[in-house]
Order: sequence, then structure tokens, then C-alpha cells
Amino acid sequence: MGLIATMARHDRIALQLSGGRDSIACLYLMRPWLDRITVYWLNTGAAFPETVEVVKQLRAWVPHFVEIDGDQPGHVARHGLPSDLVPSSRTPIGLMATASAGTAIQDRYECCANVIMLPLHQRMLDDGITLIIRGQKNADMLKSPIRSGEIGAGGIAYLFPIEDWDAAKVNGYLRAEKAPMPRFYQMLDGAPDCMTCTAYWEHGAAAYLKRYHPDAHAVVQARLEIIKDAVADHIAAFNVEVQP
Repeated sequence: MGLIATMARHDRIALQLSGGRDSIACLYLMRPWLDRITVYWLNTGAAFPETVEVVKQLRAWVPHFVEIDGDQPGHVARHGLPSDLVPSSRTPIGLMATASAGTAIQDRYECCANVIMLPLHQRMLDDGITLIIRGQKNADMLKSPIRSGEIGAGGIAYLFPIEDWDAAKVNGYLRAEKAPMPRFYQMLDGAPDCMTCTAYWEHGAAAYLKRYHPDAHAVVQARLEIIKDAVADHIAAFNVEVQP
């Protein structure tokens, strides 16, 4: 079904804006329909200032804009540091079983789900949204299993206008439109949701933080040391178990 036909079938339409380049491209593409679309941005509470500034510029000309609170700092304080490696001794059960006072550590997707995905989806349900527009691409390494045109949880339809684009096409489109983009794309391929995230090590965000946000870099490095120490014994035991 084409874009125009899809839009005509829905009255409650949401465009989910992350502040990354793919969602910005979607926003620009959907300008002819913005009078019928509500743009939702989930503010994690730990967003990069670069992201906040770009979103501020965009919301100035968006007719219907909603900001949702994700409270990443509160979630991390309650449930632990997100990590790409989670030692069993630092899970809730592990801490209880070992009577440890160590810092809890959680899976990176668990953190993202509770801070971003679940609050955002719940707001879609609360607002009666029937169509979600998102900047998901087939080329993305991390993406939902839903494809454009499919129906997801809660009977909500999904539209991914740039599903078949690649990063080069997105960049070219945004340059042509003179659209704002966060500065971190000068060094990073992706758009980090939280400045103090201690996971997603493949993004290489530490070098960017060190250059532009030294205070946040110091916080993240201290937290990474906690994860490093917590993982060390498990890795040492693992290496003993792996027999040549």
C-alpha cells in the first residue's frame, strides 16, 4: 500500500522521533502530512545536549509535539548499570544469593526496553494511535522484527518510509534539505540515546565523550570500571573451563 493510501486510512498517527538522522529524515519526508501527525520524542533524561538542541529546533515548526519522560537516571539507580556483559553475581538473584552489596548490572536491552520502548509504546496505546511512523531501515543492524505495512501489538499499523534506504541516502537527503543533525555523527555511526550509557561498546562513544563532554566521560569511565571488576572473575573462570 502506498504512502498516500496508508495515511488516508488513519486518523490517529504518531511519528516517533529519536533525534537521530533516520527519524529526522522521516520527519522531513512527512512534512506534507504534519497537520495530521503527532510527533513523539522520548527524552531519556540523559540525552546528549546535541540531541536536545536538534529536537528543540525541530519542534519549533512541528504543529503537534509530545515529549515523554523516560527517566534513565532513575531506572539505572533502581536496576543497575546497563552492560553488554552481565555477570550472574550482579543480577538481582545473584546479589541476593551472594548477599553482596555490589552494584547491580543489567542487560542493555532490558534498560532500553524499560526506559524507551515500553513507555513510548504505552503512550501510543494511551493516545489511541493506530499508525506509527518510524525511521527504521532494513540495513539497520538493530531493528524491530516488524516491517513496514505490518500490524503489531495492540493492533497498531507501522509505516517505515525509508525502509529501503541506506545510510548514504539518508545523509544525502538531509544535506539536500539542510536539516540539522547532532554533532556526534562526525565521529559515530549511530545515535546514542543516553550520554551516560555504559553499554553498546561497539559504538565507540567513549572517544566522543572524552573530546566533547569530559565530565560525562569521567562518570562513564568510573561506571565501566565497576563493570570491568564485576566481570573479571567470571571471565577468568570461563577461561579455565575452555579446554584446548
